[in-house]
Amino acid sequence: MKLTHLLVRDVLGIAEADVHLTKPVGLFAGANGAGKSSIQEAVRMALTGDTVRVSLKKAYGQLLHDDAKYGHIIVTSGDAANSISLPAGKLARGLTDDPRLPMVLDAQCFAQFDDKARRSFLYELMGVKVGSDDIRRRLVARLFDKTPMSDADKKRIESVIPMVRAGIDAAHKEAGDKARAGKTAWRVVTGETYGSSKADGWAPAAVTFDEAALLKLEADLESLDGEIGDVQQEIGAAEVAQSTARGRAEQIATLRTTASQFARLTDLVQRADNEVAEFKPQVDSLRERAGGTPAGIECACPECGALLRYLNGVLSASVAAVRDDEAIAKLPEYEASLTMLQNAAANRRRELEAADTAAKQLRAIEGEEDTDAPVIDVDGLRQELADLQARRRTITAEVEKHRDQQRAAAAAGEKERDAASQHADVQAWEAIADALAPDGIPADLMREALQPLNEQLTALAEMSEWADVTVTPEMEILADGRPYQLLSESERWRADAHLACAISLISGLRLLVLDRADVLIGPERDRLFYWLDDLAYANQIDTALIFMSLKEPPKGLPETIETFWIEGSTARALLSHPADKPGDGAIAARQPKGA
Repeated sequence: MKLTHLLVRDVLGIAEADVHLTKPVGLFAGANGAGKSSIQEAVRMALTGDTVRVSLKKAYGQLLHDDAKYGHIIVTSGDAANSISLPAGKLARGLTDDPRLPMVLDAQCFAQFDDKARRSFLYELMGVKVGSDDIRRRLVARLFDKTPMSDADKKRIESVIPMVRAGIDAAHKEAGDKARAGKTAWRVVTGETYGSSKADGWAPAAVTFDEAALLKLEADLESLDGEIGDVQQEIGAAEVAQSTARGRAEQIATLRTTASQFARLTDLVQRADNEVAEFKPQVDSLRERAGGTPAGIECACPECGALLRYLNGVLSASVAAVRDDEAIAKLPEYEASLTMLQNAAANRRRELEAADTAAKQLRAIEGEEDTDAPVIDVDGLRQELADLQARRRTITAEVEKHRDQQRAAAAAGEKERDAASQHADVQAWEAIADALAPDGIPADLMREALQPLNEQLTALAEMSEWADVTVTPEMEILADGRPYQLLSESERWRADAHLACAISLISGLRLLVLDRADVLIGPERDRLFYWLDDLAYANQIDTALIFMSLKEPPKGLPETIETFWIEGSTARALLSHPADKPGDGAIAARQPKGA
């Protein structure tokens, strides 16, 4: 990735950095706090969209320079560019989004990974994407080099191979889970905790079973069920009869109560009718006196034609009604009383009819009563049923006990075969899991993947004259055989630089960013510049950005390196390298390698 232009405006410690990269190596130098790491962080942010300064996107406003309201970063490569604006943090991407970029933008990144992350990254870096066919071939070669493979073995391998698509770790976990499932299945079969030694030749304890006793108990149980059914039917019939008798008795009692009122109601009906007959003429008279329609029936005399009135059995001459105010006042009360007496008489007649009907129904029911019906002892039947059911529970328990013995005896041979099968399954899955474990096939693959990385690291060490860095199959980083954690700060920096450069070359990114290069002093700093020059001369890198604290601009750098001086929160390009003379940034004359 050849970077051609960097624009950083109002970001972190930089107010303005608008520089064109015309050479393979760009050295950004200045005093401590001048803003070198701000440019390095801006480049990282534009290329990856990530920053290490804040953890939340809503805090991007903290990345602005001083009191600036907006900030901008643009990283250009030829005609394409990535840009990001602050505080919005929206990334416009025109350059490649390579997941390996963080490893070359931060040289310490690989060393900061744990073993698992280093291994995963190297698989991806080296393109070690082993397909299902290759893993299948390696499994077969490991497990069945000297023994034939059964159909069951083939099925096991074919069942785990699809998991390889999610990674060998996933396939290893799947095989381990299958082995644990087999141990659980063995424990279910045997009732014991699995152990490889115990499982070899395991057999269940012998079980005795009396088949004749079970047959007799089953026959007794069948006979007893018949008796229980008969008693339950008797109880049901008795309960129905009792319920019917209770209903009949309740009905007779109700009818007797109603029928007993007949004589009294007959008298009451007569009295009510008499009261109506006595009171009605008074009402009729009042109606006539009140000027209403004359009571009775009007008719003409057949002889003389005179108008007659028939009222209460008497025929008399019809006389025109004369309004009586006293009659008018009393009439409403008398009419209401008459209505009340008539209603009372009607109610008494209905009650009398009900009493008569009840008496007729009572005679009919009493005539049908069956006095010869047998009396059933329901309580005795229920006690008999309870005794039979208790006997059934006892026999059922004995039957279940004998059946358990029968099943145990029948299952003993099958259990032994199942246990042996489960044990064989566990052993087979454990063998597959071991083959897929980190020290199995993955270790073989890692050794194959590490060879090009370590060869590249050795070539870089020969070029830089620094310690030869290697990565072991156990993911340990060594520098001339010394563990990374035992190295000094400057030794770690050089090891990180080699690792980042190797990753850049192998990945094809050809981009290298090295911060805090001022950790190197004297000859080691000179070796850094000559190493970068050699990389550029050999066309192994497109762009290298180096950040270093210096008191003054460097002098006498190789032609492949251009310097950008940072001062006053502004970066500017030095048009040419000052002449060689002693000073903070002077580089010694290049000596032959090995001198």
